[in-house]
Amino acid sequence: MRRMKHAGMLFVLFMAACGDDAAVQPDAFVPPIDAPAPDAAPTCAAPMKMCGNTCLDVSIDETNCGDCGIECKGGEACDSTCACAPMFIPATLTPSGFDQFQAMGGAQIAIGPYFDNAGIHPIIIGYTAAIPLATDIDLSTVAVGDLPFVGAGYRVDTTTFAIDASFLATAGTLRLTSACATDLEGTLTNATFRGITGGLMDPMVDPNGCMFTGVTMAFHISTGACP
Repeated sequence: MRRMKHAGMLFVLFMAACGDDAAVQPDAFVPPIDAPAPDAAPTCAAPMKMCGNTCLDVSIDETNCGDCGIECKGGEACDSTCACAPMFIPATLTPSGFDQFQAMGGAQIAIGPYFDNAGIHPIIIGYTAAIPLATDIDLSTVAVGDLPFVGAGYRVDTTTFAIDASFLATAGTLRLTSACATDLEGTLTNATFRGITGGLMDPMVDPNGCMFTGVTMAFHISTGACP
């Protein structure tokens, strides 16, 4: 189709040049018909970089951190380079207007955000009505992915809701003093938090990831008192 289009253009130019002999000058210049310029290669403005066919911000992308294909380990956040998140889990977590509870099958998920200068860090606790109150639970005996669990996310993006780094308490003592669909209160003592991949809904502990030890937290997440 391109060749026929160019032939038609040449025909029009030829007829215009020959239609009036008196108007044609011997040395008249006929502009060459150039082939269409190839599409320009897509470019990305810094800090964006073309990775595959997509412009990505490599200053914050955990799977392409600093350059394409550089993936951060579990618990690492990307700030142009991968680095372990600083210790951000609070000693005390109190109710705020941003607390949330979600039912997932027979489980309840309590989400209490913690705010500091680095951003918003959600504390996420999964539990069921069958978990006894005022009873010490050794989290090292709970398999990854089972209930109860205590997770923590470092720096959530309020636009995409992506979390820069995720952690799961793989050891420590969990004790609940209040638990229902709208209120969760208790303590976590001497906990070990390990960096994970796959997110808190499908966690996989990264053996080479980041770790916090000896973490103690008193928490209260609430949208209303228990009945």
